[in-house]
Amino acid sequence: MSILKGKNILLGVTGSIAAYKACEIVRLLTKTGAGVQVMMTHSGTRMIGPATFAALSGRDVLTDLFPKTPKAGLEHIHLAETLDAIIVAPATANIIAKTAHGIADDLLSTTLLACDVPKLFAPAMNFRMWRNEATQSNIAVIKQRGVSIIDPTHGQLASLAVGEGRMAEPQTIVDALQKLLGGKQDYYGKRVLITAGPTREPIDPVRFLSNRSSGKMGYALAAAARERGAEVTLISGPTALEPVAGCDFIAVETAEEMEKQVREKAPDQELIIMAAAVADFRIAHPETQKMKREGSTPILKLEPNPDILRKLRPITDAYLVGFALEMEEGRKNALQKLREKNLDAIFLNYADRAQSGFDKETNEGILFFKDSEKEIPFELQSKNSLAHRILTAIRNEMSGREKRKG
Repeated sequence: MSILKGKNILLGVTGSIAAYKACEIVRLLTKTGAGVQVMMTHSGTRMIGPATFAALSGRDVLTDLFPKTPKAGLEHIHLAETLDAIIVAPATANIIAKTAHGIADDLLSTTLLACDVPKLFAPAMNFRMWRNEATQSNIAVIKQRGVSIIDPTHGQLASLAVGEGRMAEPQTIVDALQKLLGGKQDYYGKRVLITAGPTREPIDPVRFLSNRSSGKMGYALAAAARERGAEVTLISGPTALEPVAGCDFIAVETAEEMEKQVREKAPDQELIIMAAAVADFRIAHPETQKMKREGSTPILKLEPNPDILRKLRPITDAYLVGFALEMEEGRKNALQKLREKNLDAIFLNYADRAQSGFDKETNEGILFFKDSEKEIPFELQSKNSLAHRILTAIRNEMSGREKRKG
C-alpha cells in the first residue's frame, strides 16, 4: 500500500511551460489514493487552464487570495489545518525567491508561508536562470529551512537551448514525495497499539458524560507510526476524524469497551501509547428511557471506570507510554503516574494553555522516561510534527532497552 494513500496533498502550479507536466503528477497522486488540491498562480493559469486540473483532481482549483466565497482570504489558513504535504511543480525562480524571503503576495506564496508541512519543489526554468547566483542562493536558503528540492535535469528547454533546467519527470517527483513522507522506517514491522479520543458514558439513551478530547494527538501518532513502517492498531472513542488509512481501526464508545479491546490486543504489541482521554467515572445506573424535565431534579450517582493503563503491565511486555493532561503540579502528577502505573514513559501536556491540549491543532509538553530518568521538552508545534518527534524519542529508548536485554 502506498504511503500516500489517504494523504491530502497540495500541488502548486506556477508560470512555467512545464506546467503541462503537472497534469501527470495529479494523475499519479490520485492513483496512489491521495487527495489532491491544485493551487495555481495567475501566471500558471496562462500556461494551462484550471479546468484541466479540476477535471483530473475532482476539486475546484484555487487561484485567488481573496475569492468571492464565505472563506475569502482564509484559504491558506484552512489548508494549513488539513494538508500533509505541498508540492510546487513546476517551481519558477519567482516562487523560489518568494519562499526564501518570506514574501506572501498571492495565494500560493501565502499558503507556503502559513503551512507547517513537508514541502517539495521541482524547479523548472531557463538554464541561465537556474545557474544565476541569486537563484542558487535562494535554493540554499529554502533547503536550510527544510524544503526538499528535486534538481532540474539537463536537456532541451522550451527555448530550444540545451542545458540544466528541465523539470524532473512526474514519476520522479511522486517517488520523491513518497520518500519524503515515508521518512525513516525505524518502526518497520513493529506492532503498535494507540488509543485516542474521548469515551462516552451513557446517562440515558440520548445523554452521556464525556470530555473535550478531539482525538487529534492520538490520530497523529497513529499516522506517524504507520508512515514509519509500523503495523498500527488504533482504538478510538467517538471523534469527528476520519480513520487513519492503513491502520487496523477499532471504534468504541465507553471505557469498558475500550478496556476490552485494549486487553484483547495488548499481549501481541511491542509499543502501546495510551493517548485516549478515558472518562474517570461512569453513571452507576444509566436510565433505560430518556429522562424528563418534569419532576424532581435527578441525582446522578457515579462510580469509577476501570483504570485501563494500570492493568496492562501484567498482560504485556510492550513498551508502555501514557499521557498526563494536567493543570496544576503537572510534573509531580505525571511522574507519580509514571511510577504507580508501571509505565516506561509518559507525556505531560496541559489543559490550560491557549494553543495546546484538547481540540487544538498544536501541542507542547514533556516526555519523561522511567529507565533513563530523563525528560525531553517539546516546544509548541503542530500535532503531526510532535507525533514524529515523540516517536523518535520513544524509538531511541526502545532501542537502548533492546540492546541492554541482548
